[in-house]
Amino acid sequence: MGFQGVELNGASRHFMAFGGGMRFCVGADFAKVQMAVFIHNLVTKYRWQPIKGGNIARTPGLQFPDGFHVQIMEKDQRKQDPQYIITD
Repeated sequence: MGFQGVELNGASRHFMAFGGGMRFCVGADFAKVQMAVFIHNLVTKYRWQPIKGGNIARTPGLQFPDGFHVQIMEKDQRKQDPQYIITD
């Protein structure tokens, strides 16, 4: 049932748990922002050093059937922070 003469932005009537439709996840955008912040911190605040590479299975996405081992170390933040010089 719906409103007569009103289209709901072309929303699907099929149930799609998080992806769209009439029951679109209200926290989807928040989750995307949280993932972006998490990945940004991993890339900018840590160094990644491969320990043991693995075979790459090229499917629609990349997969490492044997795993891909990395060592993650915190970067020295003193080198990363800009240096400000205050003059009068």
